Amino acid sequence: MTIDFETTYLPEPDLIFGNKEEDKDPRFGLKYYGPYHYPTEGSPPESIKIGIIGNKNCTEMAIKIIKLIQNPVKSPKSNHWLFPDYPGMNENNPFRCKLHTSSNWNESISDIYDLGKIEQGVGSMNETIAYGVNLYANKVKQIKSEDDVPNVIICALPKVVEKYCGISEFTRGAKKVVLTQLERDHNEKEAKGQTFLDQWGVTISEEEKPKEKSYDFRNSLKGKVMKYGIPIQLVKESTMDQILNYEKLQNIQKENPATFSWNFSTALYYKANGKPWRLAKLRQDTCYVGIAFFVDKHNPKTEIQISMAQVFTHNGEGLVLRGSEVEVDEYSKQANLKKDQATSLMRRALKKYIEKAKRKPAKVVIHKSSKFSLDEKTGFNDAIYELGNTEKDFVAIKQIRSNINFLRLGNFPVLRGTMIDIDANEFLLYTSGYSPRIRSYAGHRIPNPLRIVHEGDSQKTEVAKEILGLTKLDWNTTSFSTFLPITIKFASGVGKILSELNEDNELQDHYRFFM
Repeated sequence: MTIDFETTYLPEPDLIFGNKEEDKDPRFGLKYYGPYHYPTEGSPPESIKIGIIGNKNCTEMAIKIIKLIQNPVKSPKSNHWLFPDYPGMNENNPFRCKLHTSSNWNESISDIYDLGKIEQGVGSMNETIAYGVNLYANKVKQIKSEDDVPNVIICALPKVVEKYCGISEFTRGAKKVVLTQLERDHNEKEAKGQTFLDQWGVTISEEEKPKEKSYDFRNSLKGKVMKYGIPIQLVKESTMDQILNYEKLQNIQKENPATFSWNFSTALYYKANGKPWRLAKLRQDTCYVGIAFFVDKHNPKTEIQISMAQVFTHNGEGLVLRGSEVEVDEYSKQANLKKDQATSLMRRALKKYIEKAKRKPAKVVIHKSSKFSLDEKTGFNDAIYELGNTEKDFVAIKQIRSNINFLRLGNFPVLRGTMIDIDANEFLLYTSGYSPRIRSYAGHRIPNPLRIVHEGDSQKTEVAKEILGLTKLDWNTTSFSTFLPITIKFASGVGKILSELNEDNELQDHYRFFM
């Protein structure tokens, strides 16, 4: 039996850099034209003030790392299309940006007292992680209290913090929420309809306040320091050691100094409120919204999740909104919004877009990693209709992991940008694969496509082009592209940070505080 599939190749989207110059590759665009800026849109950062938190050794290493990224770094790889040389970030090259450090912006961590307590432990694994998080969060608070504050703070993590607060055999199981017997009993009785004293206004004073817990050092720290309004960049001592001693350790090193410098400098630039690049030929009147759900680790009810929305403008500005509690379906295991919840969340998302873009959108594109329920579509439509005559697209984006693969003649996998029609509302899209621009396929396995189910006003090719373009807007990496569009990829990292925060914690809405 032969099945014919209609396929379409979508050309690689262009990016815009300094002085409206265009290139398809983030690194070559930055190297030759510098970061994006239009003369009419304000000046890009000409300098970045960097603070450092760490013990003596890590602070010294962080200063060396900052000096490293100010100068050119040769790539040791043979494919210079995939691994180009790094040009350096300073005021005399296309970056046109100088990096500043000062002891006035630094805070030190004590090896004996602070790190000693982490090594000895202050209770359970999660309580020790929380202690380490608060140690750094209090240092950020101290830096913020000064008259002159940095644009970005590097949190340099000694190996003791990596070992006892990161991912190691000592913290195995720390990321998973384990309910106490009391919490399990409470949930079981509540499910049977039993009421409790606190529901009748009766409270019982506790003799001892429960100790604070954190489940992931990075996510918890990112959440706790948001209220201070200074983005942070985490870097581990082991990473700095391998980068600074690459020639000796290159046999065990995953990332070379040039690639590290590309990613580290671009992240600092974006967190200092710069725009490294933006997409060309993306409609300027479109509001992109990613809908996702996350588990609240402070809520012992595991069947409850929290909704969230990520709002993106045409130039890739990312904004975050926390939504309401939703119940997970017992059978499908999917979380879905009720009609009024969907309407409320979309109203807030559109309001946030209008405030940022200074205009009403003529088109709203909603991305979700699961199917849209009828309630969700009705609720989203109600909010969009309030804007007047507005186009809309509901786009469900699913990752495919199967043994069915599409191949092409030759030695290389299917082209990135290959679109395969399935039916009227469904198609496959390869966002990974061979890229002619970099003369390579950057993956390690046979690429899998995304499964796209679309319902709305746009043609399928337009929907596919938008998704392909949005795979080039993750400023946490200078890779040629990512597998998932930023509307979906962003949600995973943001949800992990929000899962560590109580609902009443102050929340920044800009992406640079989450990456």
